[in-house]
Amino acid sequence: MKRNNLTTALIAGIAGVAGIASVSTAVNLNSDGVGQVLLYPYYTVNGGNNTLISVVNTTDNVKAVKVRFLEGKNSRECLDFNLYLSPYDVWTAALVPTTSTVGGHVGEESVKIITSDNSCLAPNTVMAGQEFLPYGYSNPAPYDELGLDMKRCTEGHFEMIEMGNVFNTASNGNAASAVTHAASGVPANCSVVHNNWLGGAWAANPADGIDSVLDGSGGLFGSAAIVNVPAGTEVSYNADAIQAYSTVPQHSNPGDLFPNVASGNNITSNIFYNGVVVTDTWSSDEVQAVSAVYMHDHIYGEFEITDAFGADTEWVVTFPTKIFYADPFYSLAFLGLAPPVEPFTRGLSYPAAGGPPSGPACEPFAMQRWDREEQQLGGGVLLPSPLPPGEQGPVFCWETNVLEFHDDNDVFGDSLILGSQNNMFVRPGFNNGWAEIAFTQNTNDNVAARTYTGLPVTGFAVQKYVNGTLGGGTTLANYAGLFAHRYSKNIQ
Repeated sequence: MKRNNLTTALIAGIAGVAGIASVSTAVNLNSDGVGQVLLYPYYTVNGGNNTLISVVNTTDNVKAVKVRFLEGKNSRECLDFNLYLSPYDVWTAALVPTTSTVGGHVGEESVKIITSDNSCLAPNTVMAGQEFLPYGYSNPAPYDELGLDMKRCTEGHFEMIEMGNVFNTASNGNAASAVTHAASGVPANCSVVHNNWLGGAWAANPADGIDSVLDGSGGLFGSAAIVNVPAGTEVSYNADAIQAYSTVPQHSNPGDLFPNVASGNNITSNIFYNGVVVTDTWSSDEVQAVSAVYMHDHIYGEFEITDAFGADTEWVVTFPTKIFYADPFYSLAFLGLAPPVEPFTRGLSYPAAGGPPSGPACEPFAMQRWDREEQQLGGGVLLPSPLPPGEQGPVFCWETNVLEFHDDNDVFGDSLILGSQNNMFVRPGFNNGWAEIAFTQNTNDNVAARTYTGLPVTGFAVQKYVNGTLGGGTTLANYAGLFAHRYSKNIQ
């Protein structure tokens, strides 16, 4: 979008009075892995997989944390709840496949979260094994035309957002002490949390006993592991850690859509680029600062699909903020602009009653690949399959995508490693080598009018090997590895 001159001038003036923002208080993606917002690029319970989760509080404060699971097609909510972490606490859980018992979806493939951890949760139904729910994409309206079944929730990404530090007040029942673990390893009284929300202090005033988060450091880190017991494989990754996303507390009711990655109050980003820190103040919405730290014009990685090794490779490509640019139900914050909002170029549109569905908001990309000896096939541009109707080139249509590398013997279906239905495949023409994905989308929606090329993206590559009778052996063994994507940036 081209910035409104008056809006830009006002923001510039305010920024000048405040001295812009110091490096320490601008939104940044912390390479050390500790932050205020943790973003986990992928979960799955498909194809025999379970996803194991952990989050750690490195501070001596009690933390109120929003935990939210977002389905992979359009990042609509499947489950969220509040987690209260004691000082130096660790919370763990697992996502496992289940058969839905939710009305209207009985018998469908679904997800259940299970935990034996003692940390306080609200609502406490999560402790008993809470099923994921479809209401984020089926109710309230508008329905996004991307499917109503529970299968949508079986893969996606998730986030944990610090809502503030908890301290004791007489009215909140000394909540900080109540959730703090005693010598036995059990919180003193988790019922205080539930009572505060069930007509108690927090139902009337969520800010009661919630301290500010002025430095935005957060002090949280987390990880996830995708475990396939039948295949005997496990791959794990560290969550992305965002700092300084908000300098005000955002304590909210369990199940509330806020806070989310677009609701922080910081409009300034810091990005390390070509050896220097680039600081920009964004014009239209706070989510732009979060998107800026994820903006990349290229993704790089390796692949291995040699049949003799039983090798497969899949890339997870997640756009963690796309819903706020492409879905009209969520993009209203952008000064009333209708989607798509740059840098995204396609948006969802809700048809009138009886009209045809709009289909997904697909974003184009280009792809090149090489073998290990610098050889390149077919001019380097590859068309993944299957292409949506009307598309002439490669596109990512979902918020969370899985790109499979196939040889000529593979048949398209759910992805072979992650069991993804949000998948597409490419035939690289080589058994092994490396590939790049290129984005040419861009935005200059900042006070300095700098152009950022690319899309806000995160993810990783997974490789799996099957050691059967190779070399005359008789032992069957499976192996897997996970590799964070490598990227380039382009800021002009």
